[in-house]
Amino acid sequence: MYSLLKGLLALPVKGKNVTALFVRRLRTSGWRSAMAFARCTLVNAYLRRRNRMTCKPKVQCPCCGWEGHGFLMLDCGDFTVPGVECPACHGHERHRMLYLYLDRHHPEFFSMSGKVLHFAPEKHIRDLILRNPDLHCISTDYAAEAIGFVPGPKVQTDMQRMALADDAVDVLFCLHVLEHVPDDRKGLAELHRILKPSGTAYIMVPFMMGWDETVEFGAPDPAIFDHVRGYSPKDFRERLAPLEYEEITPESFLTTDEIRRYRIPDSQTIYRCFKRSPE
Repeated sequence: MYSLLKGLLALPVKGKNVTALFVRRLRTSGWRSAMAFARCTLVNAYLRRRNRMTCKPKVQCPCCGWEGHGFLMLDCGDFTVPGVECPACHGHERHRMLYLYLDRHHPEFFSMSGKVLHFAPEKHIRDLILRNPDLHCISTDYAAEAIGFVPGPKVQTDMQRMALADDAVDVLFCLHVLEHVPDDRKGLAELHRILKPSGTAYIMVPFMMGWDETVEFGAPDPAIFDHVRGYSPKDFRERLAPLEYEEITPESFLTTDEIRRYRIPDSQTIYRCFKRSPE
């Protein structure tokens, strides 16, 4: 701990008072969160330096083409996750995985036509959608400020009670959104309702690896991006009803070398979902 704090105090970070940020984190969130901040700050400072100096890139971001020594560590409040963020486009593991899946293993996405609903629109996925001019992309979020900056059609609505007609969209993207929805089962039922019978929903959530079951926090947890629950990979599938789904893991479509190069860990899973036919 002493060496970590000593390194933090000596760290030259342009435009930031790292010591003041550490102290503020300590006062507001406690030692565990403060040490996570210190660890992340030091590791990322080292990685930025190595990325500038490396001659033999070890990793590559398929979203923007950047190559370097390593992706940056992510500060998750009380803990850190290594090898997550691209220094160039700020894409994360989920963006890289979905990009690779659609670009290399689901090329028909780029030749289809129809309406796409994009929840909590992220630039990396939006850019991917806009590669197909025949797709009409609609951005949506429950907070107006989250979609105010996004160009093109948009609708402010709550996933639990969406202001959209039945069978309204051909494709929907819902990446790292359900963990913010108070009643995710109600939200998933709404996704099923608005999806066309021939439509596809791409759903991803952050998993708490090692947890035996999903835990409801009861309120948004500011220590982990205001999540209202932590999903376990062991029971998440049960929540996807009434949707049918195909579970796509990194090893199901990427080689070992690709997984290493793009840094796609086994915590990442794409659920390619379809509307269950009425019985």
